[in-house]
Amino acid sequence: MDNLEKQKYIFGSLFLLANKLQALGDKYMGKDGMTTKQWFLTAIISQFGDNPPTLSEVAELMGSSRQNIKQLALKLEEKEFLKIHQDERDARALRLKLTKKSQEFWEKREDKDAQFIMYLFEGLSHHEIEVMCTGIKKLLEKIEEMGGQFNG
Repeated sequence: MDNLEKQKYIFGSLFLLANKLQALGDKYMGKDGMTTKQWFLTAIISQFGDNPPTLSEVAELMGSSRQNIKQLALKLEEKEFLKIHQDERDARALRLKLTKKSQEFWEKREDKDAQFIMYLFEGLSHHEIEVMCTGIKKLLEKIEEMGGQFNG
């Protein structure tokens, strides 16, 4: 396989990988009432610590629309995993704050989730993981760079 063929393989495989990871994650998380996308949303929000992010900030970080993130957030609010509230300074901005229930949920799962991740990457060497991290980071940077080029 030449370099272009390998690049095409990687490009297509990333979509397949994303779909399979989401299906596996949904199956793994499903019995606890959360989807992989809901998990990702809570993970992003938790990165903000005590400064609840806005819906728009989270949407940008997740690479999704504000409307899609709002739907995920509303479902998590129904399950009492987060609270959606208006920003004190800008009534148009909605802020997302994880609840105590969410914190307790993730603390309870910490060991089990670490085992899941370790099992997922079990067949990869330290070097392969390093190369994947570097490659994925560079691809994400390139996607950001190219993002504005195709707006019409």
